[in-house]
Amino acid sequence: MKKYDPEKPVIFTHVPKCAGTSFVQVLKKWFGTSYHKLNQDETQDILLPKVATRDERGNWRPDVRCIHGHFNHGRGYGLPYYYPEVDQYFTVLRDPFDLTVSMYFFAKGRSSAGRFWFRGKQVDFTSLFPNVAEYMRSYPYWLFHHFPQDITLDNYRERLEKRFVYIGIVEDLDNSVCNLAKILGMPRIDVPLLNVSEYDEVIPDHLREQFYHDYPLLKSIYDFAVETYRIPEAMPKTVECGHAAGSDRAGHSEMCIPKNEPEAVPEFDPDSPGSGETRSSNH
Repeated sequence: MKKYDPEKPVIFTHVPKCAGTSFVQVLKKWFGTSYHKLNQDETQDILLPKVATRDERGNWRPDVRCIHGHFNHGRGYGLPYYYPEVDQYFTVLRDPFDLTVSMYFFAKGRSSAGRFWFRGKQVDFTSLFPNVAEYMRSYPYWLFHHFPQDITLDNYRERLEKRFVYIGIVEDLDNSVCNLAKILGMPRIDVPLLNVSEYDEVIPDHLREQFYHDYPLLKSIYDFAVETYRIPEAMPKTVECGHAAGSDRAGHSEMCIPKNEPEAVPEFDPDSPGSGETRSSNH
């Protein structure tokens, strides 16, 4: 994987329903005011806001060290072109089938509460997709849009290794955060689990294998993450991680021991508050 350069900004490319909301708390503590979360408000059809990475002399801004956003090619702000000057990323992935199912139930729940918006318009999600099987059959390409747009089945390993300093997995989030902390030179912080979808339908067994068959690139990218998340560059498989000052385990260390291996549609921002607020935020 790419070696992290702390003198340059790093992008956290937040794939929806991959623990990004939980990760916000960690990134705020790690980067402080140099952390910037870019928010897309779905009640308005506008581009994702940007934060400048260089000052008037062309130097990297010390107050911009981590940029967090849903970088979505389908909306016109994908990677690498939205921030061409930034060449180091990290992310957290999830089994793509489980991710897509989770997105279905998340959107369904928001729609039932009248809070599902897409490009400035309120949308009745359940009228488009009456059940999870229908959603999976009509799978939207928004997930592809959250990856760099030059990745293919032939080159995904090379491109991921060239740009990403680390890729963690939701199924082993604690160890993923521990490994990422080591790479970034940050203290270990426990991750709260937030923004969890509630399931109210049975998931037909056949949908998983059909999904993997239909979208092999997504499965290959996830399998690459499972293969590499426990062995980041220049780090042993078992690493010692300190805890943030002020935590109930400050002054102690924890061994991050690998766990068992983990078992044309709205492309909306699941973190959008729907409040009419669009901002670049470090709060």
